[in-house]
Amino acid sequence: MLQSFLARAALALLTLAAACRNAAPARDDSQSQPPAADFVLAAGDSAFWVTSDAEGVRTRGAPLELARYGGRFFELYVVDDDLSFQDADLTGQSLYRRDLRTGDSVIVFTDSIVPALAREYARLHPDDHRIAPDEYPGDDPLWLATATLDLGAAHGSFVSYSLHTDVERGRAPLWHMSRRGVLDLRTGQAATLAAIVGADVGEVERLRGVAMASALDSVRASRDERGKRASAQLSHYRLDAASFGITTVDGEPALEYALPGSGEGDAGHALRLAPIRFGEPIWWHDVAASLPTSSADGSRDVWLRGRYAVVVRYDTNGGASLAIRDSTSREWPLGRVSAPAKRIYWLDRPTVDGDTRHALSRAFDEAAVYGAETRVAARKKPAATFSFARNVKRPRTAHR
Repeated sequence: MLQSFLARAALALLTLAAACRNAAPARDDSQSQPPAADFVLAAGDSAFWVTSDAEGVRTRGAPLELARYGGRFFELYVVDDDLSFQDADLTGQSLYRRDLRTGDSVIVFTDSIVPALAREYARLHPDDHRIAPDEYPGDDPLWLATATLDLGAAHGSFVSYSLHTDVERGRAPLWHMSRRGVLDLRTGQAATLAAIVGADVGEVERLRGVAMASALDSVRASRDERGKRASAQLSHYRLDAASFGITTVDGEPALEYALPGSGEGDAGHALRLAPIRFGEPIWWHDVAASLPTSSADGSRDVWLRGRYAVVVRYDTNGGASLAIRDSTSREWPLGRVSAPAKRIYWLDRPTVDGDTRHALSRAFDEAAVYGAETRVAARKKPAATFSFARNVKRPRTAHR
């Protein structure tokens, strides 16, 4: 894992160096200054802190997944749970929530399949033993199981996730399982439909039935090879009322259900349904301000913030460029960020307090060494992929 981290870090540094070499010379902006701004952009699996004032624009990035609710920032990170034996390679995953102010970490989710398999393996193979943290399973394990937990965007205290598990046991065919869900970070429990949509529960359930029937009819009617394969697996799908994620449609809140899949081959993939819009509950009011307005073709996201705007432009290579724009449409390019851009956490109007700013700065500093140390458990953190443009005016170090 450390070698993989170092390779990714080296690639990120090379990308940054190339961007600096190829950057066009900055114009003389001595007669103008960028608009005052202070925000954190969540994009891809990284966070980018931008501060702009009379002294110029300062930026920093880190492989950091953030959530904000109740006026506080939290880091979200996924941890490997190694439950392996000498002849069984079993790796689950858990999600932790860390309060940036106190530094306290709390587990909010653990996949259940791999721990259950570990207990079953121990019962069936009493002569085998759990390996130590510095040991590895044998090269040809009898059982192999891996869980992969991917996080979606955090909407206040709600964070969506997708979970995929691969299992091989002896000569049995490879088995998969996929599902989705939403966690309430305040409780560490699965978020209920009522907590998310409020009084719209009945209407969402009705529209869910319509979306499910439409999806199944569409699969049955498909005549291409992919459709035929999907149709053959329909018996494996069952409605799980908790298998959904929060998304947006035209800037409004929506739920996207996915029928969980389990079985061999294609049966292990979830079947997504069309998004279902619902009315704006109270918690959405705080979330809405962090979301962008997207262009019709999806090539650009724009956040309007009083006298300035933040612009993210997507390219065909899967990346995005970030810029800040003033009221006269003059732009200051900031560089490239991970795509897609998810949301912006505003740190101005109202200005965040000193404790919050210090906690954020410390989190960005710590994220710079992820992968080189272990905290709580064996942590999997990707290296940040970012390269920022040079400061437009009075270059100086990133905000601390």
